[in-house]
Amino acid sequence: MNDKYVPEEITKYYPIENLNSKENLLSDENYANSIQNALLSASIEFEQGEEYKAHIDKVIKEFENENYKSVLYISEKNDIESSLTFSKFKIKEVDGKKSYAYITSVHEVIKKDRPYDKDTMSLLKSQLALSDSLQDLDISPDNSRFLYGFVHAEDIYNTKIENKKPDEIIYFELCEKPFYFWYYENFQSDKSGKSLSIEIER
Repeated sequence: MNDKYVPEEITKYYPIENLNSKENLLSDENYANSIQNALLSASIEFEQGEEYKAHIDKVIKEFENENYKSVLYISEKNDIESSLTFSKFKIKEVDGKKSYAYITSVHEVIKKDRPYDKDTMSLLKSQLALSDSLQDLDISPDNSRFLYGFVHAEDIYNTKIENKKPDEIIYFELCEKPFYFWYYENFQSDKSGKSLSIEIER
């Protein structure tokens, strides 16, 4: 028996305009010679004790074109807490060198003692519902639709969204917990994220 989710109500997907309006405020002084230095020099406000999020300890996946670079990475605080971060950078040639400026990011704090008991279907439904508002991480925001998320079970390999399998699934461990990063780099559908169908083969 396959596990299926077919939304009762279908709404249309509308791209959000001016997703990265902050980049219009960037000057050459905001650019650095690496994404790590771009993070460190950006005016990102962290709460006390969370400054470690500005350091890249392990890169999970990078997406890049001539204009942007988006990077999924782990920042480690200690053995029991880490941050899983997706950041986007603007690429520009400054003084004859390829340089990066920080634009935006999404953080999730992962703790060793926090349970992760949601199943794949529940996680996918919530992640797809949020996907329309997270298009600012897309490196081709004018002509593509980027879907991504994280689950904790290997049944993601048997999963299809609108009858399409993810472009890639990357397994990694964080705070002794399994993570599966899935994504579609240019998802083709005119349905909103909350209107997309899901099927998991059992």
